Amino acid sequence: MLPSSSACRLTTFFIGVSEICFMSAPVGPCYYCCPHDDVQDIQYKLFTRSNPTTFELISVGNRASLRRTRFNVSNPTIIYLMGFTEATTGRSTTTLRDAYLSRGEYNFVAVDWARLVAFPWYITAVRNTRYMGARLADFVQFLERAEVRASSLHVIGFSLGAEAAGFGGKELRRRGLLLGRITGLDPAYPGYGLTNSDGHLVKGDAAFVDVLHTNPGVFGFPRPIGDVDFYPNPGSWVQPGCWVDQLVRNRELGFMYGCSHNRAWRLYAESVLNPGGFPATLCRQWRGSPRLCSFRVDGYMGFGARPPLSGKMYLETNESPPFARNGP
Repeated sequence: MLPSSSACRLTTFFIGVSEICFMSAPVGPCYYCCPHDDVQDIQYKLFTRSNPTTFELISVGNRASLRRTRFNVSNPTIIYLMGFTEATTGRSTTTLRDAYLSRGEYNFVAVDWARLVAFPWYITAVRNTRYMGARLADFVQFLERAEVRASSLHVIGFSLGAEAAGFGGKELRRRGLLLGRITGLDPAYPGYGLTNSDGHLVKGDAAFVDVLHTNPGVFGFPRPIGDVDFYPNPGSWVQPGCWVDQLVRNRELGFMYGCSHNRAWRLYAESVLNPGGFPATLCRQWRGSPRLCSFRVDGYMGFGARPPLSGKMYLETNESPPFARNGP
């Protein structure tokens, strides 16, 4: 028996600074699930400097509708997938959007898949990352037909969004295409830890895969999975500033829920406006005794990460904004 229409309605409430999306029943193929409906379950919302806060919808398969938007094929395109329980009006999406549009002329596409990752249905949300990955591949192929090459696209995903980005990259490879870059912001670990390379984001899902690990072994993946993996402070599962007394002192109590996990998108957003703010050093073993290397600048975390960087990289940050220890 299918759930009622009211059970399939998405509602939102707030915990601290987080906007939580809730549904009484999950979306998926199960008998108690709301059925998939790609028109309402997945929306591609375009923001540019000409419409920085009011989105325009991109309809997959409709090139005429794409031409009616402010999408500019000459500008770089960022595709962002938020995490579990989030909304595109939430802090991670709006912070990254504002950072990119402050930096320059971008097509910033916020993927609204809130219905597929709504609270409290985490297990179903994990399953839906594969579904979202396939739909993301459809979207990228649509952009290819509009002369936007997959190799030019930068897909950024937070938590479950990073895993969906990985599945999208895998599906595109099966179709003979390769994304230019995937940035995984603390890719989700629960539900993926026991899978092999086919079951979560890994290097090879794009030409370049960079990963930020801010809550390793808890909400985020602990082991390296990208071409380059960054471990701030240095790979601790609790980030500086995320202990309760520090949150009180820094007036950041709104980030108490998932503080270390959310730090990934906060660090990355800051790096967009300060690409040299997070210098990092390559090291096989940073923690423990003996430490196998001393700090030297081998590259930069976040926006400034570029091939041929590879391996495990470590850095330190401040406990409150600005997190970067190198000023702009």
